[in-house]
Amino acid sequence: MPILKLDDVDLYFESHGSGRPFLFNSATATWGELWKFYQVDEFSRDHQVIIFDQRGTGRSPVRSTDFSTARLAADAAALLSHLGARDAIVLGHSNGGRVAQALALDYPDLVGKLILASSGGTHRGSKGIPLKLCMGLVEKGYEGSLRDGGLNTGFTAAYRASHADHVARFMQVRAQGAPSLEIFLRHVIGRQDFDSKGRLAGLSIPALVMVGGDEDHGAQGGVTHLAFAKQLAAEIPNAEFALLEDQGHYYYYSAPEQMSRIIRDFIVR
Repeated sequence: MPILKLDDVDLYFESHGSGRPFLFNSATATWGELWKFYQVDEFSRDHQVIIFDQRGTGRSPVRSTDFSTARLAADAAALLSHLGARDAIVLGHSNGGRVAQALALDYPDLVGKLILASSGGTHRGSKGIPLKLCMGLVEKGYEGSLRDGGLNTGFTAAYRASHADHVARFMQVRAQGAPSLEIFLRHVIGRQDFDSKGRLAGLSIPALVMVGGDEDHGAQGGVTHLAFAKQLAAEIPNAEFALLEDQGHYYYYSAPEQMSRIIRDFIVR
């Protein structure tokens, strides 16, 4: 089992295929197994696809309480360096997009292209654990809150109704790698503290910002993924913007072919 042993975490990772490195960063407290539904097979045909379990999730036991975006980005940088990967394509989904931003800003020699998929951004004036998230945990419990939040933000109502078994399979695998409640909340606190404060204007690498058209609701911290995407596309010089109509947060599962076409068009430009 491939493990990168760092000072406070044993980071589980997988590398598939060969070619230009392509690193995938998952959402808040989410393991890398979800990329194996579609993205690993698709992009490992001509890239070295790298996936990993974030600290404290899946198969990556952690020995500290540091879950800041900077720490997660340092983990990703250590993994790329360990694999000798430079000029990588780096994709970050949701909070993984914050990690990808930090990676590109703090380790510029490692990142050649940046893809922000429904990425979070700076939580301006919003720190700590969002009240809406706390209320959901109290009312539904940890597992119920994760499940309902994932369903409501991840897929449109129409898709859930017409693909019930498909959605259930995704949610099952997502839940298998979930961390303890304490670690989940530490991940949330870490993401709420992320602050790029105008630094994105200094990025000079090609960037793609993508988001689902149904991501204008469900925000736990006050800003929707659609709003964040528009902010990021405006702040990053010459960033490309792609809107996946009628898609929720997990379009990499519900619309993988469309997502892959957008990414491949971006890569070759």
